[in-house]
Amino acid sequence: MIPRTTHSRSQLVCHLNEYDDGNLSLFVSSDTYPQLFEAKFPEIFAKARGGWRQKKMAYLLFPPNALNDEDLANIRDWKEKFGQYVLLGPKGPVKDHFANELDFCMALDYNYDPPSQRRTIYGEAEYQLKYQDSRSHFQVLRNALIEAIGDLPIPAIHRLSYCISCIAGPPDHPTVPRRLAAAVATNLRVDFIDAELNCPKAGLKGVSVAAKIPIWEKLYDAGCVEIAEPVKDRLVVVVDDLYQSGVTLWMYAKFLKQLGAANVIGLTCVKSLRDTDNQ
Repeated sequence: MIPRTTHSRSQLVCHLNEYDDGNLSLFVSSDTYPQLFEAKFPEIFAKARGGWRQKKMAYLLFPPNALNDEDLANIRDWKEKFGQYVLLGPKGPVKDHFANELDFCMALDYNYDPPSQRRTIYGEAEYQLKYQDSRSHFQVLRNALIEAIGDLPIPAIHRLSYCISCIAGPPDHPTVPRRLAAAVATNLRVDFIDAELNCPKAGLKGVSVAAKIPIWEKLYDAGCVEIAEPVKDRLVVVVDDLYQSGVTLWMYAKFLKQLGAANVIGLTCVKSLRDTDNQ
């Protein structure tokens, strides 16, 4: 089962503590992360005494010598990755208009680091790829997305059959999401499901989040979006470059669910600091 993200955005807070008696405790943020850790590392979870416990954070208690060096390395790697990944749930108008269209969604990081006001590594890569068509930054994002797919909560039943898609763009136009999604799919040897937008779309820059929803609804209702292959009963990972309000991604997920997709997971390069900016 794919865990739900209840907050509109979150990054992992995690502590691994060792006590004088040899016991170890692993504390993690309560929202979604316990389910993610358990799904990723069932063998580590099975070594805990009594399963998840709850204080201000969820935690596991391990008896002395229960965890080996590989377990500890896996925990540290997971902590580092999800301390940077941004889990994304519905917020504001998106929350009012959507329900279960996206089963899970995350970004590699924010586009800007709030304390420094500088772009993050992936924020810089997304900017340079979008506006300078930088090949080296394309490779940075492609490689990071490939690695991140291994951290998504894709159920075992779909691990050998999931496919990768992208936000719809004009036919034969090499949009950033299309290029990244196709490259990731090729590397992972999974099906790439292209999505074409065959009608003119009004510019959405400066348009309120609530106003974007009916614009996209009209496009879908008019049959303007077509996909290359059937998605019925499949899990679809949708790649995008920038998550702002999330409307575009949630609308595409709704479309895929209407076509019979079993699950839809969003994976974006970056999340904007605000829900309405166009940086």
